[in-house]
Amino acid sequence: MGKMITLDRTIVGKGHPCYVIAEIGSNHNRDIDTAKRLIDVSKEAGCNAVKFQSYTADGIYSIYTPRISEMEGRSKKGETPYELIKRIQMPVEWHQVLKMYCDHVGITFCSTPFDENMVDVLESVDTPFYKVASYEITHYPMLTKIAQIGKPVILSTGNSALDDIEQAVNIFEKEGLRDYALLHCVSQYPAKYEDINLRNLLTLETAFNCVIGFSDHTTDHLSSVAAVTMGASIIEKHITLNKKDTGPDHPFSLEPNELKEFVHAIRATELLLGSTVKRVRESEEENHQIGRRSIIAAEDIKAGDIITPEKIVVKRPAFGLHPRFINVVVGKKATKSIPKDMWITWESLL
Repeated sequence: MGKMITLDRTIVGKGHPCYVIAEIGSNHNRDIDTAKRLIDVSKEAGCNAVKFQSYTADGIYSIYTPRISEMEGRSKKGETPYELIKRIQMPVEWHQVLKMYCDHVGITFCSTPFDENMVDVLESVDTPFYKVASYEITHYPMLTKIAQIGKPVILSTGNSALDDIEQAVNIFEKEGLRDYALLHCVSQYPAKYEDINLRNLLTLETAFNCVIGFSDHTTDHLSSVAAVTMGASIIEKHITLNKKDTGPDHPFSLEPNELKEFVHAIRATELLLGSTVKRVRESEEENHQIGRRSIIAAEDIKAGDIITPEKIVVKRPAFGLHPRFINVVVGKKATKSIPKDMWITWESLL
């Protein structure tokens, strides 16, 4: 069956339903009622978990970090990355409130820490597992601290080469952490189809023999559906109440109705994939009998007649003998009259 991990009492891996994480991130707009509404939306859509982002500007960026092109239209004019993060960072006191609200609603709370202090905050609310963002794959002090805690870890691998991933996995293994999953990801917002390269899922699975998944930054659900067909056991997708809101992640996030369609598409894909066993399905049985062929009398056959090739034909339905027995039937004697177009059975032959 392959590798398995358990995320908040849910078994995740091959042969189990895909674990869907609704990435709220900073799309709460620093409004706790919006954050709670996004939790509700995720539960209503059938997601397994919601994910926030736990960071401070001082824990992520140097104040001298320059603007990047993706900030255009998603941040205030002239705002630096440090200033943007300072403006949208989630208050520390929200963590306990949102964790309790998730418990009340019946959906798993998790968040991505971006420094060691935020790991402590998440431990204080007893997060069931850790999700590490792609850009933190080289944050070795934080990876070490998380690995030492021993809870399951999901690591995104966007903007990474194979050796970057190997270094992070080596930290997990060195600290005795075996329950981890790797998510293929493209750190582009939104990500373009031509950059997705879903075959990387197979690379991760082969190289690290672990649970694999996909963190989807495209604007629709096609990539995630395709990822599920390739064995992704975890899917992560950004959500929002309104794509037109101001903020770095709103434009490529799914709105509530889209999220419902997204989860439905994943569950429908799992049904479509079904089993590897090739057999006649119960739903096909009637068509199997009516649509398949059997040995049928080509003319009226009297009791005592010897069956010759001219006396039989292969026609629908499949109520008579299978066509594979044609050579056995020829030369047999009819034990009773068989009218033209009636199927031939063993009981009518001697």
